Amino acid sequence: MTTNNRLTLIFSFLSGIIFAIGLIVSQMVNPEKVLGFLRLFHGWDPSLGLVMGGGIAVAMPTFFYVKSRMSKGGKALDNGNFELPTATKITPQLAIGSLIFGIGWGMLGFCPAPALVTALAGYTESMLFVVAMLAGFWLHAKLIKN
Repeated sequence: MTTNNRLTLIFSFLSGIIFAIGLIVSQMVNPEKVLGFLRLFHGWDPSLGLVMGGGIAVAMPTFFYVKSRMSKGGKALDNGNFELPTATKITPQLAIGSLIFGIGWGMLGFCPAPALVTALAGYTESMLFVVAMLAGFWLHAKLIKN
């Protein structure tokens, strides 16, 4: 393993830990807190809007920085190429996938990252969610050939 690969692995791990801590501190791992945010007309809790705003405040300047480096031919910190999404069209697959994601999030109060954090903490419901999510990934891979 090269030094760049080790550094990438270390920074990826540390970023994941910081992200998990952020999910815990913001209570994104608490389905009731998430569902409270989604209930607009009955006991709405707008506090997770601050979490989303914080995420946008960090991601947007970073995204623009990466795009700027790419336009100048710059490389990533590990000397690899930047890989940003290239799709620009809203396809039926994107719309259906987004709908399924949103319905699942609204029913359970979990999206993938908080579910992984709580599954690793030993919560049975989260473990079941993660198993179902992985089964969905597998099914998608079997049914949809890119």
